[in-house]
Amino acid sequence: MRKLITLSILVLTIILTGCQKKEIQQIQQSGIDYYQYFDTIITIQVWDTKSYSTDSNLWEGAEDIIQHIQRTFQRTKPLKNEDPSELYLLNQSAGSGEAFKCSDDLYEVIKIGMDFANTTNGKFDPTIGPLVDLWDIHSVEESHPAPTDTQIKSLLPLTNYQSVQMNDEEKTVLLPKEGMIIDLGAIAKGFAADKLVEYFEAQGIKHAIINLGGNIYVLGSRFEKRTDGTENWSIGIRDPKQDISSPLGRVFLTDSTVVTSGVYERYIIDPNTQKMYHHILDPDTGYPAENNISSVTILTKSSTTADALSTSIFTLGVEEGLKFIENYEGVEAVFIDSNMKVYKSSGVDSIYHFELL
Repeated sequence: MRKLITLSILVLTIILTGCQKKEIQQIQQSGIDYYQYFDTIITIQVWDTKSYSTDSNLWEGAEDIIQHIQRTFQRTKPLKNEDPSELYLLNQSAGSGEAFKCSDDLYEVIKIGMDFANTTNGKFDPTIGPLVDLWDIHSVEESHPAPTDTQIKSLLPLTNYQSVQMNDEEKTVLLPKEGMIIDLGAIAKGFAADKLVEYFEAQGIKHAIINLGGNIYVLGSRFEKRTDGTENWSIGIRDPKQDISSPLGRVFLTDSTVVTSGVYERYIIDPNTQKMYHHILDPDTGYPAENNISSVTILTKSSTTADALSTSIFTLGVEEGLKFIENYEGVEAVFIDSNMKVYKSSGVDSIYHFELL
């Protein structure tokens, strides 16, 4: 996939006054870059004293990171003349009895995924790939029949993170059953966001917004103070029944991430029953989670954590999900149910100053 377009825009001129003299300093310029990876549009905005032109090494370095992560974690069969991804090769080894030697990044993310599987008692399960493929939900309002109960139940034995064998010293992974598939789609974008934050910090960037198809990370504070004197970024939380331009509420944050999982993101409508099935599957049942939740938003410092939890907490429901979050240090959550009622963990208001719009 290629970079789509790059813009470099002068954003702000600030006039500094002192010692009976005016000093005009252009201190803020914005570089904006757009990419198409992970089946979504990625937008990166940075504010700095320098401008970043279309051929800036800053953008090339960012795209290298995104490309590397997609090429590592993409698990679909490669197109003609394309090399298979590392995760695809790992999944192809399932049932062979041989452990697969992983790169550092692939092993790290699988390990993180397994840790979340243990933490959530399997509500986050990296081995959910066979069920994801069976449901085949890739976009908004697709029309095709839902799988049968028999088909779903036949694949449940393959969704079992506890059967995966990992060797930390050798960095190998063994998938014991033929047909097992590790799917890192619920964590890869978060991992990419965290790697991009590390990269921009190393480049000396202090103010940025990284948006990977709704997985948002704000680096540093705003480049200018608000009228109330604060420097937090304002990020909207989407109204599940409206389009993306109509937020239901917003939060204010610095050096933090906002990740939302919602039923409106991807779903199918079965033409035989006219029933809607969203893409957030419960690993225990094999079906989309049914709990009256429309969306879950996670607020924390790690986008990898937020990505994993937004999916797994969704399947827990409001009551169990809130209980889980209250016991998970450094993480807050906002739940919106199908009646547009909002539920918040205890730190949402005090830390992120949530407000309805």
